[in-house]
Amino acid sequence: MKPYLKIILLSFLAAFLALPVYAASRTPQEYLDRVKEYYALIGDYQCRMNEFSIGGGRREERIINYYFKKPKLIRMDILDGNRAFDPGSVGVYTGGDKVSGHRGGIMKDITLNISKNSTLATSVRGETIDQSDMLTVIERFQFHIRNSEISLREKASHVEFSFIPYDPSANEGITRDVIWIDLETMLIIRNERYEGKDLVQQVIWSDYIINAGLPDELFDARFDVAELQGRGIPLLDQELEK
Repeated sequence: MKPYLKIILLSFLAAFLALPVYAASRTPQEYLDRVKEYYALIGDYQCRMNEFSIGGGRREERIINYYFKKPKLIRMDILDGNRAFDPGSVGVYTGGDKVSGHRGGIMKDITLNISKNSTLATSVRGETIDQSDMLTVIERFQFHIRNSEISLREKASHVEFSFIPYDPSANEGITRDVIWIDLETMLIIRNERYEGKDLVQQVIWSDYIINAGLPDELFDARFDVAELQGRGIPLLDQELEK
């Protein structure tokens, strides 16, 4: 090999080896396995949830403080929303077919115990409170592994999966799911759902607090979340920044 060609080849190899190493070789299933491994280490989590959905001719937008404790205790404190009495509403699920809670504003003192399928307890798309957690999205991801055309794009901080189901009727009529996973934490941070070209649902999760030690009494609609601060339990901000 001529000396100058050898120098060019060595320079190319050095430049190639110096490139940042991304997990480009991971398949969707390998990513999912990693997500499941991380999820198995979580006992409880909190996050800020920004959600938007369209269904039945109605539009819903909400900002929620979301609390989850395994096996499936859920609390949703609505900080803001476009439906009547949304701000200040609380919904709690502890299993079974019932949801307890109260609405905001002048309705705050009225505690409700209703079916989880009640229109007061579901989204405008009919999703129930027990379909709002991270595991539901993980199970959705698992469904798509075998039942959808999959593409992925890796970014600096996250990986974005696009799933086009072979049979949308088996996917609640959704023709494309987009799921974002944080590359550092392997947490779900975004889910977009489309009917054709129309975005009909979007959920963004942020400000995760993992394994803070959430007590069971938190999952009572009448319990004041702020009381946990005195126990040294880190919590989400209880109000939106003005």
